[in-house]
Amino acid sequence: MRHLIAATPPVVMGLLVLAGWATYYVAECCWWQFGKCWCCKGRGRHHRKDGKVFRDCHWCRGSGRRLRVGRRVWNRFAKVRNASK
Repeated sequence: MRHLIAATPPVVMGLLVLAGWATYYVAECCWWQFGKCWCCKGRGRHHRKDGKVFRDCHWCRGSGRRLRVGRRVWNRFAKVRNASK
């Protein structure tokens, strides 16, 4: 097995890794459309430093979840495809 990995050119290994990552991301966008909000880290709110006062996150509107970029692209293509029918 080591000889096979060592004999594989770096470009081919890079393409295989990239293809594996892309497959994983597409599956993630299909099964888990929402991810943690990047701004509030999935908590849904921002706290003051002392922790007593908070406000809802502006980006996720307090849910802590955001639609993934890949799923947003998928939805856009589906909307265009369905509009053309």
